Amino acid sequence: MIAIFDIDSLVYEACYGAEDLEEATHRFFNRYNDAIYAVTNRLGVDKVIPVGFCKENYRKKVDLSYKANRTSEKPKFFDELVESVKDHINVQSRKGIETDDLVVKYHDYYGKDNAVIISIDKDYKQCEGIIYNYRNGDIIIVNKEAALFNFYSQMVIGDTADNVNYIKGLGKRWCENNLSGKNEFAMRRAVYTLFKERYKSKAKEMFVRCYLLLKLNVF
Repeated sequence: MIAIFDIDSLVYEACYGAEDLEEATHRFFNRYNDAIYAVTNRLGVDKVIPVGFCKENYRKKVDLSYKANRTSEKPKFFDELVESVKDHINVQSRKGIETDDLVVKYHDYYGKDNAVIISIDKDYKQCEGIIYNYRNGDIIIVNKEAALFNFYSQMVIGDTADNVNYIKGLGKRWCENNLSGKNEFAMRRAVYTLFKERYKSKAKEMFVRCYLLLKLNVF
């Protein structure tokens, strides 16, 4: 089993409240190693691929308002900790995409039956496979139907954290009533119908834009 570890959030967590770089570094590697130890014992992991620090995300070109609501500065020692982590472990990173995209690329490459994603990010629930939440120790198994439902629900409900909200006013109940139990074509048609109602002649453009912002590993 291959573990693909999204370490971005772990770096932020390690920095908050740290008095110096040494403490931040200690926190990071303690939590990183604890997560690997736990998932190895439970799932038999024999290789870990740490992924993080991707830059120049293409989504900013799709919609300039993407993540525009995130105005808080990086925590103290963040940049120094990033360099320290890169010095000690072989972090996989790319330009033009997000860490989430690269994690899913690796996950798709190794296959859902041979890989586990280690992350606290809910966005990975659009992927069929196994997710290990290092914060609470939960193991989440997402089947194909659930993965599709989670993604198309996100297109309807939006993602407040990333400032993506193209269909306002509808939530989980609408998704349960209109998407549950349907195949991918039917889910896509139901969601596209909403875009037609809201955006008229611009429905296709707005649907594609929303899809590109929320779907992982498009490019």
